[in-house]
Amino acid sequence: MTNETRAHIRSILWQYKKIEKTFKEFSDIIATDRNPYMEYPLGEENPSWTMNQILFYKSFLRVVNGVLEDSTLDVRDIFYVKYYNGHSKKCIAIVAAETFLSESTIKRRDAEFINEIAKRLGWLSV
Repeated sequence: MTNETRAHIRSILWQYKKIEKTFKEFSDIIATDRNPYMEYPLGEENPSWTMNQILFYKSFLRVVNGVLEDSTLDVRDIFYVKYYNGHSKKCIAIVAAETFLSESTIKRRDAEFINEIAKRLGWLSV
């Protein structure tokens, strides 16, 4: 797998919480009869998603959730500390302290996690 693919997957993982929240807002709008423009004002500060982005993000979330269901507790802990509640500048040493795992274990499990996501998305180059 190329470094660009790895970096792209990680950048989407750091947006996971925001994407999940946006889908929750979408489902709230669809589930109610209220006027969505009054509750969720649309403007330039809220970038709109294309249909392709919505479909991709939905399938990406489904793939990540599937990988997490099939993973060990260590991988889930790393995901929640590093990506879900973390940010791109979060140091591996801090993740290690919060998960009680060694840095080498975190790097190895994180690489396996990213590879599995790429494989399920069909992005893993041979």
